[in-house]
Amino acid sequence: MKARIVDSTEVLKIVDLLRQQGYEVIAPFGGRERDTSFDTVTDENRTRMQIHLPNPYYPPKRFVLPHIERLFKVRRRDGELQIEPTVAEPKLAIFGIRSCDIAGIAHLDRFYLGRDYRDVYYERRRKNLFLVNMVCTDAERDLSDECFCVCADTGPAAREHFDLQLMDLGGEFMAVAGSPAGEAMLADRLFRPGTPAHLGQRRAILGEVRKQFKTNPSWFAATVRYVSQGKILEKTWEEIGNRCLECGGCTYVCPACTCFTVSDRQAGPDEIERVRIWDSCALGGFTRMAGGHNPRKAVHDRRNRRFFRKLAHHFIQRELSMACVGCGRCVAVCHGDVGMPSVVEMIRRATVEVDKAEAVKP
Repeated sequence: MKARIVDSTEVLKIVDLLRQQGYEVIAPFGGRERDTSFDTVTDENRTRMQIHLPNPYYPPKRFVLPHIERLFKVRRRDGELQIEPTVAEPKLAIFGIRSCDIAGIAHLDRFYLGRDYRDVYYERRRKNLFLVNMVCTDAERDLSDECFCVCADTGPAAREHFDLQLMDLGGEFMAVAGSPAGEAMLADRLFRPGTPAHLGQRRAILGEVRKQFKTNPSWFAATVRYVSQGKILEKTWEEIGNRCLECGGCTYVCPACTCFTVSDRQAGPDEIERVRIWDSCALGGFTRMAGGHNPRKAVHDRRNRRFFRKLAHHFIQRELSMACVGCGRCVAVCHGDVGMPSVVEMIRRATVEVDKAEAVKP
């Protein structure tokens, strides 16, 4: 991968370059207190973009997998039905996307594009998406108490799946290309060659940042083994289920969740549209079948399924990663304290107790 240097005072000109190339640029903006969000860059708000700020809770995956997406329309004209498919191919660039969210989009790529069937709606949005990854280097502003990307092996610096990566070295930014499109951008006069000293500075900064993470669910490997082998006690799932409020917040903010439902709705007097909508395994109707039967009506059964889906070896082998990127959003939004780190700890603690009890049996 090619690397170049750009001055801190010039780094936002990368956004201008992208806009000149016809991209609609999405970037992070600060709000009040912890409230941050991704929004479209315009001439009016360009100066309000921020590089170092808390990661927005609403994940940027919505720009490639919209929360609500129309798939096609059906119209009745002169007694005949006409189907009009939706063909959306926006040219988008996400500037300042964090490494955990890069891993989330890579997971979606493998799910929607890397298997027997390719999702054409996702594919059309994905092919024109340019990702500018921002490495988390400011422990005070970039990291939160909930972050655990170091345990999920997704950060603080992404190693792949980006087009361009920026890292603040203090007064200068290192820009690394991760794709041919990113390499083409480095040809601009805005960038200049780096030195071995810059690489040493990068390694030193990353080493210090890794020490700043407060959430450290280091029992991931053991939990994956226990979940894959079906060793989790029913009472442990019940304890997790009893804490769950069935709000669906954990799934709606998760960069790696893939579930959706499809619904037809009236769009006009003689027009119906079919839409795809994010769905959540936390909701009671998620597993409800035709006729009203629900095989997973109990809350703990759905919590069981959620964490089995994210941690079981079968799915990791199929999709080449856990369906968790360590962003910590589930921790931040869960009112019942059953975000991923807490669940990993509960499973590990309960299973260790069982192992000890079996070890002392005569």
